[in-house]
Parts: sequence; structure tokens; C-alpha cells
Amino acid sequence: MKLGTKYLLWSLALLAFWLPTSAWAAECFSSSVARPTPFMGNNDEVFQLSDGSIWQVKYSYEYLYAYTPSVIVCPDRGVMAVEGKTISVIRIRPSEAAPQSKAQGSTPKNKPNLPPNALTVVLRKRGCDYFIADGPQGYYILEWYGGHDPEIGEALVGYQSGYGFKDIIYLKSGDSGRVWVEDYLLGKDRALEKFSEKCE
Repeated sequence: MKLGTKYLLWSLALLAFWLPTSAWAAECFSSSVARPTPFMGNNDEVFQLSDGSIWQVKYSYEYLYAYTPSVIVCPDRGVMAVEGKTISVIRIRPSEAAPQSKAQGSTPKNKPNLPPNALTVVLRKRGCDYFIADGPQGYYILEWYGGHDPEIGEALVGYQSGYGFKDIIYLKSGDSGRVWVEDYLLGKDRALEKFSEKCE
């Protein structure tokens, strides 16, 4: 028996232990982690499934180092089984095939309901790889290093803290990218000053 199949069967057994049969049929589905690779399964890690949906790990530290692992996700329960482990997850963006709610009072398109750790691109200059993003810790100076090339207004997730290279995902398209965090915790004036120095 292949190792991946063994883990998947073990994950099914774990979920079946505490999920009623009716709940399994209604709430859970099988998929695989498309990115990042490897998938770690640690707190605040943002990942994308093969159906295009984007999720975030909460309160787990598994250090799985798993490459495109098969998973079983139970959204209503907020759990995902992977590599024989059951971890807590939250959905950040549904799959593109998922129906969009049209209920009255939903969030307007120009004010998306972003996760609390999301950054939004607020300033970009043609011909310069640096850009400014607004987020929960003030303004950020980021340098594009590959993958999707963002535009003003795009939101990105995956950054947690610190300087240096970060792998992130853009919420609108689901595309991945890589940035260098030059600085953060900046006020608006200081961010504009540093941006001007980089993009003269």
C-alpha cells in the first residue's frame, strides 16, 4: 500500500471516530494541497487546495513537510485531516466553482471581507519592483521577487511577521508570489519616504 493511501485511510478513520455518518456526507470533502510545497501544517500558514479555495491553519504545529498531500476537509467543523493528523483550519476564500451568496446586506464589492492578517497593495509605480501595502501593523515596504505581479487594490495573505523573503498568495486570483519584506510597522509618511528612495 502506498504511503499516501495509508495516510488517507488513517485520516478517514480519525474523522469517522468523532463525526456522525450523516455529518461526513454533508460536511466533508476530499482534496489535496496545491501550495505551498512543502505544506507544514503550522499555525497561520495559508494554503490553497486543488479546487482553488484558500485556507489557513489555526492553533496547530505539525511540521509535516508534506508535498501535495491528500486531505479531507470538514468546513463546518473547521478541521482537516492530513498525513494522519487532524488540524484546525478556517476558509479564507471559497473555490471559484462555489456559488456566491446574494443575501441582502452582504459586503459590497469595493469593501471585501478580508482576513485580519491580509495586506492590501496601496501604491505601485511602473518600472519599480517595490510597492507599499497596508495591513494590521501599519504600512509595509515590499519588493516583488517573482510569481504574480500585483496591482493596486489587490489583497495578499501568507505574511506573518519579520523581514526577508516571504511566499504569499493573492486572494483575488489565487496566484502565488514571492516578496522581500524591506520594512514594516511604518506610518504613512515614513512609508512614502522610503518608497520614494527605492523608486526614484
